[in-house]
Amino acid sequence: MLWPDSLAGRTTLVLLVGLLALHLGSVWVHEAALRGNDQSSRERSLAEGLARAGRALTTLPDTERDRAAHALSGPGLELHWRNGAPPPDKSLTGADLLVVRNALLQAAPELAGVRLEWADADRHLLVGALPLGDAGAISFAAPIFRASHGGPFDPVGLALLAAMAAGIGLVSIIVVRGLTKPLRALSAAADRVGREAGTVRVPDDGPAEVRQAARAFNAMQERIRQLLEDRTQALAAVSHDLRTPITRLRLYAGFLDDTEARDRIDANLDEMAAMIETTLDYLREGRETEKPRPADLVTVLRTVCDAAADASGDVTYAGPETLVLPLRRVAMRRALANLVGNAVAYGGRARLTLSRIPGQVVIEIADDGPGIPEAQLEEVFEPFRRLEASRNRATGGVGLGLTIARRAIAVEGGTLRLLNRAEGGLSALISLPNVLDNNRPAASGTEGTRANRWSGGMPLIGRQAWFSNRADQNQKAGLVVARLPGSR
Repeated sequence: MLWPDSLAGRTTLVLLVGLLALHLGSVWVHEAALRGNDQSSRERSLAEGLARAGRALTTLPDTERDRAAHALSGPGLELHWRNGAPPPDKSLTGADLLVVRNALLQAAPELAGVRLEWADADRHLLVGALPLGDAGAISFAAPIFRASHGGPFDPVGLALLAAMAAGIGLVSIIVVRGLTKPLRALSAAADRVGREAGTVRVPDDGPAEVRQAARAFNAMQERIRQLLEDRTQALAAVSHDLRTPITRLRLYAGFLDDTEARDRIDANLDEMAAMIETTLDYLREGRETEKPRPADLVTVLRTVCDAAADASGDVTYAGPETLVLPLRRVAMRRALANLVGNAVAYGGRARLTLSRIPGQVVIEIADDGPGIPEAQLEEVFEPFRRLEASRNRATGGVGLGLTIARRAIAVEGGTLRLLNRAEGGLSALISLPNVLDNNRPAASGTEGTRANRWSGGMPLIGRQAWFSNRADQNQKAGLVVARLPGSR
């Protein structure tokens, strides 16, 4: 088979074929230019011979002119002298003769009265006469004369060469792109790893090197998946086994007479259970098969606020009444719950603001806490990383909440950043792509101006959110917050 199996062989073949085609085309253009140059030289020689003969014969007597014309003849030009009127000029009625006439006049302007015609139907022999006034006329014949024109730097030839090179280059680009298409598919699949649930299979077709890379990529994904599966199953088994001794220790602690010691033991057991559940949540991220579906982001935010309020948290929300986006609702609710929980635990309260900017949806979760040192704003996203100054073990965290939140938001195509607020406290800014238009009409005079406040002191059953229309929020109509922390 002529088509090579390897990528190197196919690329080499394409280059060789392209170079060969370019060479053949260049030779053809070169030969055409040489033929044009020969034609131009023949025309110049003819014009110079006729002009020289005319000047010479006008100075001779009639008896010497015919012999002098024969002496001036050569291999490419036969001359005769005639004593009489020249034949009629046919160059004005023939396009090819007119081209030759113009070329002769350009080389020798004194040939203005030359008469031209073809002696044969194939136009291989040019004949004509040059009037000499009172000295008669010179009859001539130029054998093997063609009516084609050009030159060594013929613009038409150069244009043809450039067009040929451009065509070959374009075809080569298309062919090479087709050859490297499997590599682009492999790159795209590698970029989707970790963003989508499950493994991303790459078809093993194309050249031998690409097929080998695709098989290795698929095998690597399978090994990684199996490794994560084994690790998660092992930790799940350990956590399941730990629940029994934890429960047993709770029972034993219940028989203690020392209330203070019993409370300390219960607190430590609660911390152990929370660590186990949080670690399992972290390991489950990326293994869940939840698909994005259109969901009301405002409903998700209010659900998170309700849960925080039930735990006696001070939470407020400001933003539109509804905003539909394609979301993985469970993962997004978990991420928002982690961020709101951090704001309430370390900042005393959480203020949620939902706004829209062109092409994006921005969620701000602000607190009034001590903030985080600027140099450590990115470090807190590392797994199991806790900052003792502001995120100490007494709060019950194990350093996975922010990691889980950023991973879940990244899967949605968004970003999560932490910023210290100028007036004090920390802001978590979530940016999500706004890929769905929310066509629901907004309630007149209320969208973007209504603030829902949840108080932990209100009971869950029968609780109703109350709204406050403040003058400053009336200036924020249009779903966009007037200032975001970090934009100072």
